[in-house]
Amino acid sequence: MLLKITNCNHSRRLRCFSMKQLLVLGVIAFTFSASAQYKDSLKTFRKHTKTYQKSSDYVFIPSGSYTRGTNDSDLPYANGAYFRNHTMHVDSFFMQKCEVNNRQYLEFVKAQLAIDSVLGKSYLPDTLVWRSPTGFNEPYVEYYFRHPAYSNYPVVGVSYNQAKAYAEWCTEKYNSDEKRVFKKVQFRLPTEEEWEYAFRGNNSYSYLPWGTNSTFDENGKVLANFLIVSQLGIYRDTLSKTFGGRQETQEVIVSSGAAESPRSHEANGTAYSDITAPVNTYKPNSFGLYQMAGNVEEMVEAYYFRDASIYSFSHDTPEKSDQPWGITKGGSWNDPGYYLQYPVRQFYDGPNATSAEIGFRLVVDVLVF
Repeated sequence: MLLKITNCNHSRRLRCFSMKQLLVLGVIAFTFSASAQYKDSLKTFRKHTKTYQKSSDYVFIPSGSYTRGTNDSDLPYANGAYFRNHTMHVDSFFMQKCEVNNRQYLEFVKAQLAIDSVLGKSYLPDTLVWRSPTGFNEPYVEYYFRHPAYSNYPVVGVSYNQAKAYAEWCTEKYNSDEKRVFKKVQFRLPTEEEWEYAFRGNNSYSYLPWGTNSTFDENGKVLANFLIVSQLGIYRDTLSKTFGGRQETQEVIVSSGAAESPRSHEANGTAYSDITAPVNTYKPNSFGLYQMAGNVEEMVEAYYFRDASIYSFSHDTPEKSDQPWGITKGGSWNDPGYYLQYPVRQFYDGPNATSAEIGFRLVVDVLVF
């Protein structure tokens, strides 16, 4: 009897051991299967990525990390703890090679007008942004957005809300296309971190997208479309003055050091532009992105609240000021070279504000491939 019990326990142990072996083998088999599926999915995604880049004006930005920190001149306005140098990881995404141009945005407006004339008109750019008390800009008011000669120029006079609506329309249009490469995507404005990471390309040590600390190349040709009053030591600032007991602010140009005079206004074979330039002007960065610096300030998906009276940020407290200020990056045709540097922020007064100096470009998330 005892022998039988012992044999029974032994057989049970053998059966249990066999079950463990089977479980281990099953896990190994599942792992190999999952690995094979992952490799197949990765191969499919890479194939679709190549096709999408060939058939669109978007480029693939691989995932990676970069060191994010403050530019010295931001210190008067920044919360020091927030802007302390730190490493940021950015997931991969697709980014538009060029800023959204007038032709692309006009297509969106026409599509909306065909659906609802009232709603469609609300998406029209504010062309009055070109009017200036110090210059005759009426031709731009009339022709900049609609005339074919400006079709490849960046759209301006578009608000944050209008840019968001354009991104939603692009998403719906793509996902309903039977010939689409990816099954489902989402178009949107880039985050500030994504924009900075894409701006730098493969550069690790330069604040400019072409990898040097100069706005001119070795032949003296300017590398971006900006207000050429000097190199990077010139920037705008707002000073407060008292007039008859009343406090007023005035925008001034400030120099932080010796300025280097431009040797040429020739932009790599393109004549110097008085306003914006075509979106594919100048050389792209190492990711293939054009005019990340200059031409138009680019909106990013970021809002910060700040006290306009003291120009200080408040990131750590829940209180919000009355006025939200949106953020742009990269500088514009009407900004000194200082604003071309990727850490520098500029601001606009809320989601419906417009300017002749502000435009945007989109990024794409692939949701299902």
